Amino acid sequence: MLDPQVTTAILGAGFAVTSAGLLAQTRAKRALAARCTQLEKQHETDGKHLAALETEVRHFAEVTMPAMVDVLARGHRGVPVPGLSQEELAGTVVDHAHQAVRRLLQEALAVTREQIGRAARSSVRDMIDEAQTGLQRCQMSVIEEMERHPDGTSYHQSLMNFDHLVTQSLHTLQRMRILTGSWPGLQRADCTVREIVESARGRISDYLRVSYTYEPRTGETWLEGRVVEPVTVALTELLSNAAAYSDGKVFVEVQAFQTGYCIVVDDGGLNMNPFQRESAARQLGQREVLDVTTIQDTGQLGFAVIGRLAGEYGFSADVTSTSPYGGVRAVLRIPLQLFGHGPTDEEIEADRQAATARAGHTPQPVGTAATTGGADATLVQPTASGGLPQRRRRTPAAAAPARSSEPAPADDPDAFSASLAQLGRTIHDTENTPEGDHLHD
Repeated sequence: MLDPQVTTAILGAGFAVTSAGLLAQTRAKRALAARCTQLEKQHETDGKHLAALETEVRHFAEVTMPAMVDVLARGHRGVPVPGLSQEELAGTVVDHAHQAVRRLLQEALAVTREQIGRAARSSVRDMIDEAQTGLQRCQMSVIEEMERHPDGTSYHQSLMNFDHLVTQSLHTLQRMRILTGSWPGLQRADCTVREIVESARGRISDYLRVSYTYEPRTGETWLEGRVVEPVTVALTELLSNAAAYSDGKVFVEVQAFQTGYCIVVDDGGLNMNPFQRESAARQLGQREVLDVTTIQDTGQLGFAVIGRLAGEYGFSADVTSTSPYGGVRAVLRIPLQLFGHGPTDEEIEADRQAATARAGHTPQPVGTAATTGGADATLVQPTASGGLPQRRRRTPAAAAPARSSEPAPADDPDAFSASLAQLGRTIHDTENTPEGDHLHD
């Protein structure tokens, strides 16, 4: 029989071991429970993150990308392009990946548009060259035919009507050349502001509604030949726009200011709302070539033509003012740097003698000619019977008189045949010069 003390010691040791085991088991259970709780929280967090990723991917594919396509590809204005729908993903790999996809989409669309635009513009320029050459030859044939018939006959007036239609068609081709990155396709000599206004007036269908307030101080100022045709085309667009949106008279006045001259066009038609003014200002400030992939209305490209010419040749245009007649006031600003000096007295005399010699008349003394002159320019004057403006070669001019509100004197009718012959030769020479044939990309 064991000693009671030994028994007690054995029982105490067993109890201690059992207690230690139970305590260790309890601690292990608590640690396992804590670990399970942490894993459950991590699982819940991962589940929320996965749900956020799925939601963001779906949002990017179903909302963000269609909005970007609407803005970049379809050209829809005012469509908001949303960012991340899950704010907790900002700055993560997902956010950076979506930004990279956006940039790649923008770059792909830009490259595709540029390739399509370049190919389209090249094709259009090739077709315009052929059509413009054909129309210019047709116009020369009309001028040669008019030389053989006296002024004032019904046949002559019919030829003038036909010539006016050809002129409008040529202007349409010019505006397309300009929008496709080319130049107007015509190089002219120095011209007076009066001649530019009359030439632009003769290129629109409602030319009789255009009233030009002529003043010798401004009308007989010479513009450099390099910018004569661009300014004429730009003014034609302003006159056409004013006549199209009004029923009454369109008033044109040339005003001098400290750094140049302004050609002011006032109409009494419909005014523009703020959105239209903003759109017009944006087009007038557009200097790049036409993006053929974003054209929405081919009938409203006049401001784009002016903006392209203004950026290329150094003048400016503005249509944000209201005319005194309630319509739009369009202002074409031409800086002094673009003005020339006109022909010298020797050139005027030589040109006058050559013209009168071809017509078989005795030369007149210098200073007695009727209109301002110089080679290679075309005047568009209204006929006495209210018919179409007639093309006449510029004849030499006397010195500009004092400031007056009287209209400019008429051309000498005796030199009509010689003037038209010279005009035909001038157009023919222009077509065959390098400047008249070369296209600028």
